[in-house]
Amino acid sequence: MFLPQLLLIETSTEVCSVALSRGTEIIAERIIKEPKAHARIIGNFIEEVLKEASSSVAACSAIVVSEGPGSYTGLRVGVSIAKGLCYGSGIPMIAVSSLELLARLCAESGEMPEGELTIAPMIDARRMEVYTCRYNRNCIPVSKTEALVLDENSFSEELSAGPVIFTGDGAKKAAELIKHSNAIFRFTDASARGMAAPAFEKFNKKEFVDTAYFEPFYLKDFVAGISKRSLL
Repeated sequence: MFLPQLLLIETSTEVCSVALSRGTEIIAERIIKEPKAHARIIGNFIEEVLKEASSSVAACSAIVVSEGPGSYTGLRVGVSIAKGLCYGSGIPMIAVSSLELLARLCAESGEMPEGELTIAPMIDARRMEVYTCRYNRNCIPVSKTEALVLDENSFSEELSAGPVIFTGDGAKKAAELIKHSNAIFRFTDASARGMAAPAFEKFNKKEFVDTAYFEPFYLKDFVAGISKRSLL
């Protein structure tokens, strides 16, 4: 049975990670949590995982990138390098939701409660806002992706119906406010290995993006910070 080799690139949060998978099995991986380090680190990470697996970009069946939502700068770095690799090697590109990969990591990381449940991956969007989407236990989305300002009543409907597992770096904000007995918190960071399963599924279905026109899913417009020098 042919198993595609996939180069996985994840840069949607403060974590920068690269992995190489054969089918859904991770065969090499690099990961670091360092703010604003993606552009400096990612090229070396790609070289290292390929070298570790005695492989090359040309031997990959597709390049996989996290499409967002998440950090504007991080997403730009990941998508830019993915496009460059695809153009240079003539292989297709696959995009995976940054929230879905968190849901997958959560589902794979530990025991799941019985019965109906909701997985709520969250990516920090500053202040008390998060990017989130609701998934069922099979990591299928059951709501739209949104930028949500959290309060003590957030997810009250889902919590009244059964367990809700909050995960991702934004889940720490939820833990400060949501005290319901059905709330479960798993503070799992994003990593490229969470893209292996959905990317494998998309590869088999030939669900590739148009490399030339693909843009990350930012969800919100980028707002540049004000330089301190401009205030002097």
